[in-house]
This record gives sequence, C-alpha cells and structure tokens, in this order.
Amino acid sequence: MPKLSCTVTKCGHNEDKLCSLNSIEVAGGEKKDNTCCINFTHEHYVSNSSHSATPITHTFCQAKDCIYNNDNICMAESIEIKSCGAGEDCTCKDTKCNTFKKR
Repeated sequence: MPKLSCTVTKCGHNEDKLCSLNSIEVAGGEKKDNTCCINFTHEHYVSNSSHSATPITHTFCQAKDCIYNNDNICMAESIEIKSCGAGEDCTCKDTKCNTFKKR
C-alpha cells in the first residue's frame, strides 16, 4: 500500500497531512487535473474506520490512464493528494492526485 500525503487541510479526514480513513478512492483520469479524491468532505470530525491517521492508506484508483493503476489499485510507492489552487484547470471538485502520471 502507498504512503499517502494529503495537503487538503480543509478535508474532514485530514489529520496533519495524513488521512484518517483506511482507504481512499481516486476518480477521473486522463490527466492530473481531472483526478480527485472522492472521499473529500468539508465536514470536520467525521467518524472513520481507522480512528487514527496513518501514512499507509489503501488506494483504489479509477484513473485508467495512470501508470500506477494496476487493476484499480494504486501501486505507487507514495501518493500526494493536493488542493486545486486558483487558476488551475481542475475538473474534479477541490482535490487532485498529484502523483498521476500518464501511461
């Protein structure tokens, strides 16, 4: 499982750049700016299944065009989920998988 770094501090699952969920799912896929973490939520204090954030997070991936996608599982050594900044051409809501690399 990849090490996850998440800089989306406005997500309710984010704890010190880690995710409090046991797994996440990345959707989208033809390029980095149209990928996103579908587990993103604006709500804070969301209950979770792991109860504490850890760097190792199982990642399901729908980004078929990414070199790290192996049968809908991310095989990257590490993953960075980022916020979409002003002026970026993100087509998903609020987040993107910064690790995405086109096949």
